[in-house]
Amino acid sequence: MDKKLERSNADKVFRRLTNQIKPLGFKRTKPTFWVREREHLVQFIHIHKYTFGPFFRIHTCVRPLNSSLKFVALFGPIEQELNAAAKFEYTEEPSSVEDCALAISQFISTFSEEWYSTLGTSTALLSSESVLDTQEKMSLRESLDGKVNTSNIERTRVLLKIA
Repeated sequence: MDKKLERSNADKVFRRLTNQIKPLGFKRTKPTFWVREREHLVQFIHIHKYTFGPFFRIHTCVRPLNSSLKFVALFGPIEQELNAAAKFEYTEEPSSVEDCALAISQFISTFSEEWYSTLGTSTALLSSESVLDTQEKMSLRESLDGKVNTSNIERTRVLLKIA
């Protein structure tokens, strides 16, 4: 497939996906980020389009709203960790663009949502099995204890373009 068409179709997948996961509360805030805020956390999906072809990798991520990190870290599983059979690709056919967007939407609705409700909770994120590092756990713990740093919250919202 021609690279220009490949990029155009990837953008079409993203536009369709945006409408499909809107009912879950996700908003597209950056070209490859869909975000929703949940009390002390920001849950987000980052989709990486591979350069070698019309394929995507999905990151199901979480960030404490009170995080002091000055960059967006991808704390959370990739699609293969949630479902080994997950595969997201498209061709030049319009129907394949729609099918790909639907497959990603169904993956998020099923596997990402299950992860958020089990391993992405505040309790799980503070446990020894957490995807968060020590610094991020501390940011979440401080937030839960009412010790928030407003500049950290503002930075998180700016980094993820949360209005």
